[in-house]
Amino acid sequence: MNHLSCAAITLDIDWTPDFVIDAVAERLLALGTRATWFVTHASAAVDRLRRHPGLFELGIHPNFLPNSTHGSTVDDVLETCRALVPGATSMRTHGLVQSTPLLERVMAITAVTTDVSIFLPHATSTEPVEYWWQDRMLLRVPFLWEDDFEFERPSPTWELGPLLDAPGARVFNFHPIHVYLNSPDLRRYRTLKERCAELGRAEPDQVADLIHRGRGTGTAFADLARRLADGRGTLASEFRSRPARREAEA
Repeated sequence: MNHLSCAAITLDIDWTPDFVIDAVAERLLALGTRATWFVTHASAAVDRLRRHPGLFELGIHPNFLPNSTHGSTVDDVLETCRALVPGATSMRTHGLVQSTPLLERVMAITAVTTDVSIFLPHATSTEPVEYWWQDRMLLRVPFLWEDDFEFERPSPTWELGPLLDAPGARVFNFHPIHVYLNSPDLRRYRTLKERCAELGRAEPDQVADLIHRGRGTGTAFADLARRLADGRGTLASEFRSRPARREAEA
């Protein structure tokens, strides 16, 4: 399959409060723009995302790092995430944790057929690759832009048009909290974390004065969402893979 000019918006929910998820979802709904949301926890806002299967794909965002609330073993983490999004076919690991044994378990005990845990910042051309293991195939789709990594660049890029228009598979990743804050760096997020030890319990009045008014993650997201309001936008719609298991030879 040729993935030239394929593009997708992804969002790592990362335990953000419901009012933030709702606000970002409303921006996409207003434009009719598709997106893939990688779910970290159960919430009413996540349930509201499920009401729009034509626009929103839900994937899993397993946390394999120490002290994970998802579990203490790979299988425990995957079982927790499977319960959060039954039948999910897309995955990005939290912190981009990956290894051959980990991917083997993903392929063995989940329905995941597309993994987006390879980050290639500002790559000029990217294509999905077929990752085969014990007669099963995982389509590994690189992504080329993410808000919090952009903060670390000497000259952050908030105009995503040139990256979108380059050849190949163009996958962009956002965190809803940075879209909501329109973060151009981590300062506002760190201030919010100081105010709210548990981010998921933050209230709108604790966030309002932290919203950035210039160019940042939120303006980049808005521009990209408008440009992808043409039917593109989810991993499922853009990168449908061949069957996940090789057919037995006759």
